[in-house]
Amino acid sequence: MKKTLTILSMIAMLELTGCSTIFGDNQRVVHIDSAPKGAKVTVNSMELEDKTPTETVVTNMWSPTVIKVQKSGCPSKTVIVSPEFQNIGILNILFLPAFIVDAVTGNMMKIPENQRNINMKLC
Repeated sequence: MKKTLTILSMIAMLELTGCSTIFGDNQRVVHIDSAPKGAKVTVNSMELEDKTPTETVVTNMWSPTVIKVQKSGCPSKTVIVSPEFQNIGILNILFLPAFIVDAVTGNMMKIPENQRNINMKLC
């Protein structure tokens, strides 16, 4: 009886976590730098307190994040960070609760590695 309860508990815990949450790439930090340094950074129309170099965390994995960098006397530049589907999330088809967990947390999506470091030459 105790062994059965333990096994059922383990299965329930696995059902409540998604494959992307456990095995996926859940890095959401984007490093932003500019030349010259000390540029103002705006993420989705919200200005960050820190100037470049700085980092921001992408919170909405279901839509693109617009990052604008500007320095006085230089033209501003904009980059769009677009999350993409994690292939490991396909395994969630086997477990519906896991699919829901990954969808709600956004862990079904990832930030591509080539969009995690943004370096902009402004002037």
